[in-house]
Amino acid sequence: MMDVSPTFFATMGIPIQLGRGFTDRDDLKAPKVTIINEAAARKLFPDGEVVGRHLGGSFEKSNEYEIVGVVRDTKYSSVRDPGPPTMYRCVLQAPMRSLNVILRTAGDPLAMAESVRAAMRGVDSTLPIQRFTSQTEQISLRFAQERLFATAYTAFGALALVLACIGLFGLMSYTVSRRTNEIGIRMALGAQRAAVLGMVMRESMLLVGVGVALGLAGALWAGRFVKTVLYGLPANDPSTIAAAVTVIAMVAALAGYVPARRASRVDPMEALREQ
Repeated sequence: MMDVSPTFFATMGIPIQLGRGFTDRDDLKAPKVTIINEAAARKLFPDGEVVGRHLGGSFEKSNEYEIVGVVRDTKYSSVRDPGPPTMYRCVLQAPMRSLNVILRTAGDPLAMAESVRAAMRGVDSTLPIQRFTSQTEQISLRFAQERLFATAYTAFGALALVLACIGLFGLMSYTVSRRTNEIGIRMALGAQRAAVLGMVMRESMLLVGVGVALGLAGALWAGRFVKTVLYGLPANDPSTIAAAVTVIAMVAALAGYVPARRASRVDPMEALREQ
């Protein structure tokens, strides 16, 4: 339940779907009226007849408020969950202990703080003004946990990529280096350096391709779990995946090319003597 002014919905950009909004005539002398959102209308009145019906805060006061309008659902406490069933009362018909003033501005709302303070003092100099905030700041606070998770996942992902590149480079270099004698023998039998180098690169990149394919399958499968933690992000980001695959492919190509090029320059006679 929320107590709002007649201009609340227009200020917040919440459209009225059925009926009417609050007016200045909805004061203490007028019959009590209320506006509900679409979620409340679906839950309380599934037959679709909403405007003109009555409801209240308890069974004894079930006819206390007449529904004069229905507004679109709006999220408040959580950006993940759909808008909860909400009942709005006109602030002119309810006692007020505290009041939140909402302003719609064309520029930075916090830059108007002093102007708003001066205007409030002009209305009533005894009114205490606790603090100013913006809707952007409020939404940012809702995303604080998601932002922390995103930062941690980015750091761990970058670290995992670096470790994978180091391990891949070492493994590929070691594997190709062990084939030095084989490469020397092939060259002694008449194989060309370019052909030997191409053979080693093809075999190396084939292994990397199989690993990348398995990794992509795992990333696509795990993406749905990431989506449940980070709000508003796609389960799989093609640009990020493409960047990671490109880095791994470049590291693998370098790890295979450097030792293969070095082995292709080995004197075939020395390779045969070592064999």
